[in-house]
Amino acid sequence: MAMHGKWWWVGAVLTVGTGAFAEPPPTNSAQGTRLHGSERFEFINIPMKSAEPPPAPANHQCSRAAAWMEGGRLGVNQNCTVDPYPMPVRRMLTGETLVNVAFRAPFEGRSVKLTIREVRCHADITPPTYPCTAENIQVGKARWEYRVTAAPEDKQEVALCPTGSGFALAVPNAWSTSGDLLQNPNYFTFACAPSDQGSAGKPFFVGGGVISKCIDWGYAPWAGDSATTDTAAREYHQLCTRMAVADYCGEGKSNTLDGTPLSFMGPQAAAAISLQGKLPEQLGTTGHSLEAVWTMDACGLARPVCLGKRRWDTLSTEGTCLDASLHIPETKVTCEMLNLSQLGDRMLVSYSPFLDRALVTFKRGANEYVTTTAVQGFPGESAGGTELGGFSLMPGMGDTVPSTFDPLRVEGPILAATLTTELKQRMETFIKPLYRCATSSGRNLLTDSKVCDSAPGYTLKSIAGDGGLEGWVYSAVDTTSTGQRRPLKLWRHATQAGVFATSTEMPSGYTFVRDLGYLPAVGQLPGRDL
Repeated sequence: MAMHGKWWWVGAVLTVGTGAFAEPPPTNSAQGTRLHGSERFEFINIPMKSAEPPPAPANHQCSRAAAWMEGGRLGVNQNCTVDPYPMPVRRMLTGETLVNVAFRAPFEGRSVKLTIREVRCHADITPPTYPCTAENIQVGKARWEYRVTAAPEDKQEVALCPTGSGFALAVPNAWSTSGDLLQNPNYFTFACAPSDQGSAGKPFFVGGGVISKCIDWGYAPWAGDSATTDTAAREYHQLCTRMAVADYCGEGKSNTLDGTPLSFMGPQAAAAISLQGKLPEQLGTTGHSLEAVWTMDACGLARPVCLGKRRWDTLSTEGTCLDASLHIPETKVTCEMLNLSQLGDRMLVSYSPFLDRALVTFKRGANEYVTTTAVQGFPGESAGGTELGGFSLMPGMGDTVPSTFDPLRVEGPILAATLTTELKQRMETFIKPLYRCATSSGRNLLTDSKVCDSAPGYTLKSIAGDGGLEGWVYSAVDTTSTGQRRPLKLWRHATQAGVFATSTEMPSGYTFVRDLGYLPAVGQLPGRDL
């Protein structure tokens, strides 16, 4: 959960370019890994002309229907004649009267039928929430949300939003598979909303996608007043969605973990906390470090103009960057070096704690393994685990010189041992600890047992006073999710007593002991948003 609610600039009105944007309310800010939050149906763009309303009354003769959107308002119009009257009338469905209206959209080379089954008033994740009166809907203070089913090829219906609240907002325009917002009034999309499973004063938002979040944070992709242009609104919405999934390269790929706390601000607030145009590395005492500065580039695309130093230091966990200006260490510019006065007025600045650490397996000889986050990496040289030469084992691991171990595999990211008490309390039903154990002779064991599986000779091995806590993995995943599951497993050597390995793949000569938990695979596991 973001902590930037303590700062004076929260809730201030920021005037940017030709429009006015509210500094996002702080209470429920957290990154996610999905744009729409609809998993299998993530990038469905719905043609306006595909609307199929329920049958009209028997005495109505109606033409083909078409949907329309005005801001966040979805409606369906149909021209009808009513016997015996010669003058045509317009049948207009909006709000709760959209129940049972269906749409058809291209999907996997065929089509999918999307049907609205329920309509209710949307509760913003950032209060206040307004009732869906005609006046509030008209001025944009309130909006409807929709429970939608999806039926590929008109076969069995499934929920469009399998996680979160189960409801979605209607959002104008279309999206590319690389996460670009495409201005096209002939299409709209459904964006799944998260659900609050927390307690009073401690919200815990689960599921959904960042498009819905950004709308609730104050960055809707449409103009909210006469002082704002639709172009400016779309650009800020695009900046927000890229920031919320940490899509550093504009590839449509996330570089964060679901639920990573997020603090963010616009140009005025960023300038207010800067010293001579330079952003601070840390945001107060909240543990948030400078992550990125997001702007529109010369091609009109939302991109980070720089990454913070700590983001560079951890990007090797699951970084996807292919862009040379971000990927090559010699050419990188960290955000701490940037002068804000050199940027334009379309900008977001993000701060976040870094919960992820690379879990790397090293090997020595035929069957000796060490799996640990106690690694040294070279930022940008081991992105995504494709260049293992970027990692080396830190001193203190193993019984001899660490360089005798060779990196074998980046298993994936795990949550750092330094997870704050508040985050541990919020995530306690989803995570479990991993402990680092060793013998006096230098054998290593990474397990979920604080007593080191009662293996003879093994005791907890502390590094820098961490008590032997390596980090945290997910204790379970949603079994209905279509996302990849990456279980971390404990293995025992088939013939050598007291020799263990921990990895996602079976080492040669080892036998399976048990699953230890699940790695929070970036962009794959169901959204668990704090």
